Order: sequence, then structure tokens, then C-alpha cells
Amino acid sequence: MKEVCILSGKGGAGKSSIVASMAVLLADRLEIIVGDCDVDAPNLALILGSSGDVECETIRASEKAFLVAERCKSRKKCVRVCRFNAIKWSARNSKPEINEFLCEGCGACEYICPDRAIDIKEVDTGKICYFRSDYGFGVVSGHLKIGERGSGKIVDSLRGKVSEIGRVEGLDLALLDSAAGIGCPVVSSVKGCDRAIIITEPTKAAINDSKRAIELVRHFGIPHSIIINKYDLNHEIAADIEDLADRNEIPIMGRIPYDLAFTDALVNGLPAVICNPHLKKLFRGIVEELMLNMGLD
Repeated sequence: MKEVCILSGKGGAGKSSIVASMAVLLADRLEIIVGDCDVDAPNLALILGSSGDVECETIRASEKAFLVAERCKSRKKCVRVCRFNAIKWSARNSKPEINEFLCEGCGACEYICPDRAIDIKEVDTGKICYFRSDYGFGVVSGHLKIGERGSGKIVDSLRGKVSEIGRVEGLDLALLDSAAGIGCPVVSSVKGCDRAIIITEPTKAAINDSKRAIELVRHFGIPHSIIINKYDLNHEIAADIEDLADRNEIPIMGRIPYDLAFTDALVNGLPAVICNPHLKKLFRGIVEELMLNMGLD
């Protein structure tokens, strides 16, 4: 099974909407699976729907400190050593109190306590869920718990699940919808993929962020293309993006015009190509070029 990661340097470029429409059309021609790798704010289920049971498994991707009160001799060493201010002294209890949202699980408090009154333990940081979309293909979605860290590890687990399902079911292609930006969850989404598609739009911020996304995929040596969304909002900046792509020898896979049909589709919880069939011709061109690039035509 081949893997394609769709990313964007900035949020709000239309990445998830584009992924949903591509997935619906690809599913007519290939056996696919979709991975929602935006674990801080997964939203593909809102567009693709879910039919049948949802199977979830807990992910332990980080550690935190826990006080063993009966061993504590109130020496306050842990309070002084914590550089994250996660441990405060409670005058009422004469014991340290650990703020789970500030604790980074570094282990300094456990190391310095001579009474072994602090344990570092793995904690539940999120989950990955599998379900069938309303359009017949499977979706694996990652969810990071509020206030937790380890988003990159959640994405790693998600991709492992995608690969496992792809191997068992003999699938052709996985579409991975990454988070915005170039942070840890995006790195985990991109690394090892067969191809990347960078979604951008004609704004100054998007150009700068696209340059960072290009640097990221080139760091991993991944072939990549660009889709310009809402290209007709600013023809001058769209031309600058075309020039950027030309100078870097990056193919433009598609140019999508600004269309309120995308807003209507989101309001109705549907992929744009389902809500407004006139978009199918445009997206078929994008899908056919992707299949050609991936050797799946």
C-alpha cells in the first residue's frame, strides 16, 4: 500500500475539505483508507460521516510524576528541582502537590527524592479510532487528550494502524490528512510517505508557510506537488506561488477556484463533490494526476 500525505504550512487553507473530496473519488477506483492525523483537532468524521461501530484503543504516549504520600518525608527537594513549576508545596497537607497539566514527566523529582516518594508512570494521552465512512472506505482518526503532549507519538500509532489495516485488507492507497504547520504531528505524518501534496492559497502568509512545508518534505526526500486553493482570490499572489513552484521544479497538481460550495458542504457535513457535483470534474483531474504519479492508473 502506498501512502500520500496532504499537508499545508498554515491552517485554514482547505486541506481537510480537499482530502475528503479526493477520498470519495479515489474510492470509486481504488481500495483506500484515510488517516486523520490532525490529532489536536480531528474533523474528517464530520465530513465523511461514520457508519457502523467505532473501534477505539487507548494510547500511552507520555509519562507523569505521581506522589506516593505514605513515603513522603516532606523534604521539599522535589519542589525546588522542578523547572516546570509543576510541584507546589501544600501548607495544609505538608506535602507536595503535583499539577498534572504542568508536569512534563522529566523524572527530576523522582531522581532527587531520597525516600522514593515519587513514581514516574505512563499515562493515557489519547486514542486512535477506526470506523467506516459513509462512502465505504475506512478511516483511522487520532485524538490527543486536552492538556496532554505526545501528538507525534499518537500519529505514529495511527499510521501503524493504517498500515496494519492496509496489509490485512490488501488496500492500494492511504491518504493521510496531516495537521497544519510543520510541528511534531506533521513530521510524524510526512516521514516515510511515498508522496506529499502541499495545499496553499494566495496569501502572503501561505506563501511563507508553503516554503517551510517544502523544506520539510525535501528534508525527507519525498516527491511532492502543490495544489493552489482559492487561486482566483488574488491572481498576483497566485502567480508568485506558480513562480515558486517553477523555480523549485514542483508540479502544480491543481488550481481550485474560490467557491461557496465548499462552505455549503461543510455546513451540511458533506464532501464538496457530493454536495455540489459540478466540482467532480475538477477533482477528477487532481485524482487522475495523483494516480498517474503513484503508478496506480
